[in-house]
Amino acid sequence: MKEYQAAMLLAYPRVGRIAEHLGQLIEAKAAASYRGRERTEECVEQILRYLRAKDCLLACGAAVDEVLAGLTREERFLLEYKYFRRQEKLAAEFGGFGLPCSERQYYRMQRRLERKAGELFMRAGYTEAWFLRLFADLPYMMRLLDSVRQGKKDMIDLRHRGSPIRRAKQGQSM
Repeated sequence: MKEYQAAMLLAYPRVGRIAEHLGQLIEAKAAASYRGRERTEECVEQILRYLRAKDCLLACGAAVDEVLAGLTREERFLLEYKYFRRQEKLAAEFGGFGLPCSERQYYRMQRRLERKAGELFMRAGYTEAWFLRLFADLPYMMRLLDSVRQGKKDMIDLRHRGSPIRRAKQGQSM
């Protein structure tokens, strides 16, 4: 999986909420613009920057949704577990779902999934050039990409408490 794809996956659980907050900010800025001390052009430019950021984040969410549609339930579970970390989603959609596998098998499944997801991103036209064209002006996404490049993804460790990944019994395979 490419670094920009990992950044999109890490941003995915938050893009809807951030876009919603940007929408509220846009409305408030527009409503209060007549009282502002800044020039009209500056106010409009700021609102347009917020609108563009909102649209870009929604495009990120739509891109990840498209990739998720091409995955199996098990693969979506693995992405949810590793990248999205939404406990309520794990409980609601995957409640009781677990993978009886060894750590080695888990990491192999994650590598296969990352290759598949990367191919789905590329087939859909979500290339690194697309990512940079869309997000170059969004500090949040660029910081996220830099964190991934520096290896600071802060991924969930397989051995964390309450893990739905269960060790397979000796001789049992997935």
